[in-house]
Amino acid sequence: MRVLVLFLLICVGSINSYAQTPGNGQITLQYFNNKSPKERTEVGDENTPIKRSISQPVYAYLYNKVVTVDFQTIFSAITVNVINDTTGETVYSELFINLASFSIDLSGKGTGDYMIEITSDEITLEGYFPL
Repeated sequence: MRVLVLFLLICVGSINSYAQTPGNGQITLQYFNNKSPKERTEVGDENTPIKRSISQPVYAYLYNKVVTVDFQTIFSAITVNVINDTTGETVYSELFINLASFSIDLSGKGTGDYMIEITSDEITLEGYFPL
C-alpha cells in the first residue's frame, strides 16, 4: 500500500512540475504600435449604442521548442518573424496567405529569449518566450 501511495505522489508531482516548466504553454501576444482591432459599435434596443470588443484573433503556443500559431480570424496575408531577442537575429520569417494554423520548429536554435512578431494590414502582435 505504501508503495502505491508513493508511486501516486511521484506521478502527481511530476505532472504538476512539468506543467509549470518555463517555455511550455501559451505565448502572450500583445498589440504593438497601436495596431489593434477597433471596437465595433452596434445599435441596440431604443437606438442605444452597444460596444462589442473584438476577441484575440491569434494565439501562439510553445511546446518542445515548436511554436504553434492558431488564427481565430482568417487574414488575407500575414507575416511571421521569430527574432532572437538577445542577438537581434531573425531566425524565422515567412509570409502566409489565408492560413488557419501553422507550426515553427525551433529545435535547431540556441537557448535564449525570443520574440514572435505577427503582422498583417489589420494588426501587429508581439510575444516573448524563452527556449
